[in-house]
Amino acid sequence: MKKQDYRKKITFWLRFSGWFCLLPASNLLLFYQRIGQSPLRYLFLAELVFTILFAAYILTTALSERWLEDKNIFILIIIALLFGPVIVAIPLGFAYHACRKLNSE
Repeated sequence: MKKQDYRKKITFWLRFSGWFCLLPASNLLLFYQRIGQSPLRYLFLAELVFTILFAAYILTTALSERWLEDKNIFILIIIALLFGPVIVAIPLGFAYHACRKLNSE
């Protein structure tokens, strides 16, 4: 495959994961609204803010040259697994795979 095709795949999967962050964010907003006056409410609010900022960061930097290095995408996957919505790591894994193929050529 051409390098341009791998770049398109990386950009697609990064954008997809950015928009995919909104699904867990909507669930966190629902939990935040339903939890009542519990101290757990602030945890859901913090996670909601982090998820939205994480999605905005991925979407605004999807065309950046920094995502052509596999270590940067791997760091993003680790952040998603540790602090963000875990399900977002799946499309990021596809982007990581395309990035590894791009760099191996």
